[in-house]
Amino acid sequence: MNSHNGNAGRINLSGTYTKGIPMKILGVSGSPRIEKRSGTIKLLKHILEHTGIDYELVSLQGKTINGCIGCMACADDNICKIKDDFAPLRDKIVEADAYVLGGVNYFGTLNAVMHAFLERWYQFRHREADIMWGKLAVTVGLGGLMPKPPADMMNTFCAYNLVKVVDTVHATGALGCCYCGYGETCKVGGHYAIHGPDVPITPESIPDVMKNHCALDAGAKAGKKLGDALRNGYDRMKITQEMQSEMIKHQAMRDV
Repeated sequence: MNSHNGNAGRINLSGTYTKGIPMKILGVSGSPRIEKRSGTIKLLKHILEHTGIDYELVSLQGKTINGCIGCMACADDNICKIKDDFAPLRDKIVEADAYVLGGVNYFGTLNAVMHAFLERWYQFRHREADIMWGKLAVTVGLGGLMPKPPADMMNTFCAYNLVKVVDTVHATGALGCCYCGYGETCKVGGHYAIHGPDVPITPESIPDVMKNHCALDAGAKAGKKLGDALRNGYDRMKITQEMQSEMIKHQAMRDV
């Protein structure tokens, strides 16, 4: 999925433009749901369209992406050696100037495939490799009950890679109980816990992020904020130094 043209050029680590090479944002939907049911991919597309910059949106649904195994085979060349569906995504990650990352709440944290996807960014960190340094991102957390924890986890991954999160969007998505066939009667399910007994699940009652005006407004503002930051010629080196300082402060606070 692509949108928008006519960008001035790509920003390198020194903060200057490379003329003739358009900027590009990579959107990654970490929801394992099919697109028809995924509020994540819909909200990401909404955000990306409001950046005004070329983008590509990929979904991890149906992909096999394993977590980092700590083998350190990537230390020599910053290229992960695990053979799975992450490999074709690597060049897209490297070439992107910014990211819009979406994940969902599974058991109070970021869902497994998105967590594994971000674990594999470890390959970009070795021997002062500046592949990710100073890039920008928007993170998007969805959950049937608590959308904040997955966004917090993605923010942490970005910080460790010195990627600055310029905005975070939270939105309520549909519980799995809405689709399992037992949501109306299962007493340990989210639908029953929220609505009680004898409340039917209907297409109208299932949360739809595209009808959530607060989420859509927040998404539009986040997209514009990211697009404006890229168009205004931000300094990747300055952002890198800022992120390094924040990480040092964060570590110091943990050590107290």
